[in-house]
Amino acid sequence: MRKYLYIVALVLLCTGCHKKKVEMDLDMYNSNQVSLMVKGKKVFTFDDATCQLGYNRTLKQFRAGNDDMTSYFVLTCTDLPRQEGQEIRGNLVWASGGTGKTSNGLVFKVEKYDDTGLVWLWCSADKTGAVVKILN
Repeated sequence: MRKYLYIVALVLLCTGCHKKKVEMDLDMYNSNQVSLMVKGKKVFTFDDATCQLGYNRTLKQFRAGNDDMTSYFVLTCTDLPRQEGQEIRGNLVWASGGTGKTSNGLVFKVEKYDDTGLVWLWCSADKTGAVVKILN
């Protein structure tokens, strides 16, 4: 009996040390709005009445911001997202409440990609996610 307790304890100990990969925030994954989450907190949500979108295919850059630019984000990627499961690097600049911040060298996974041009990106290491739109 003691032998089985040691085995169970060893299994529990080994699985407890396994680093779990953070999944994309479910609300963000189910959203159809351009938005940004940084370190698990939503810092920007696009509103048609007060915001604008920008996209530059050559620079591989996605932009979204409100009309007075107190809240915005700019995501510049090393490659354009093309398919689910793809990993791309990106640099992020954003402001929330007028205070600007940056995060460089983020590794995003393309979690979802739809035919309207919306792309859901998630960096599990930084708990940072973006829903961006490829404009024609």
